[in-house]
Amino acid sequence: MARSSAQLLDDDEELDLATFMLDACGIDYSNFFQDERILTRENLEKNLKFLRKMIDNRFSRRAPYFVFGYFILVTGANMPEDLRHKILDNTKWEDEESKWLIQNNIIERKIYLNDFSEKVRKHVQGQKLHPIRLIYLNGKNDLYTKYRANTIIGNNEFNKACKDGRIYRTKHINLQGWDLKEIPKIIFKIKNLESLSLDYNQIKEISEDILELTSLKILSLDYNEFHEFPGSITKLSVIEDLSFDNNYISEIPESINNLRSLKTLYIRKNKIEKIPEYIETGKLKIFYSYF
Repeated sequence: MARSSAQLLDDDEELDLATFMLDACGIDYSNFFQDERILTRENLEKNLKFLRKMIDNRFSRRAPYFVFGYFILVTGANMPEDLRHKILDNTKWEDEESKWLIQNNIIERKIYLNDFSEKVRKHVQGQKLHPIRLIYLNGKNDLYTKYRANTIIGNNEFNKACKDGRIYRTKHINLQGWDLKEIPKIIFKIKNLESLSLDYNQIKEISEDILELTSLKILSLDYNEFHEFPGSITKLSVIEDLSFDNNYISEIPESINNLRSLKTLYIRKNKIEKIPEYIETGKLKIFYSYF
């Protein structure tokens, strides 16, 4: 049976298992979907033996290993070495190649599996490494297929590109879920960079160096540690799309009006009680919901 989505936790069997596992941890899946941070390392480790027994009893079924691995990565929970090997053995591309029929889906699925495997291998207890979620530019879904040569995805590709100099020719970077505390400084030297996705990291602030990115149109910083809207962002002249979902921001500065090219602002699940009246919303779409 063919899958309908390349994304992890977006298959019927995986969703059912995720719902079951979260229920065992006392968490409703719909609440987890709104904010994954409600599943904590302590909670998952407390239920580790029960969940491990459940997936081991399913023998060769692969879905439980995707789901369990996903939860371990996002919480930083303990991953016993024998479980790590089982997760890697059960999430290989070769075991599901026949389920994929459309070329673009094949390319995306390989990206998801490579990222997932890379993070499972590098996982250590206490470090949160979140699986990626591919973003799309202006409603188009060909960034990771048509423009793959100009796109860097993941830590391995990023490090290789830095070594061979390809980093300076890159237009799109996705470094989601690598527990980054700050934006790597070399990124500020990429003059032609158009999109930067740094979701699921631990970034708290952005230096004025980001103003060097004069071609940057899309910046995504969901699920980071921002308590204030970074003032440096309000000086990006050509930025069109900004995303700060699931942070801790309590106020949108009036200087956001300086971004004349800004078309969309995602600010859902923060601590902003309402959109200020001083925000000029004529051509700006704001996607907002209170935490």
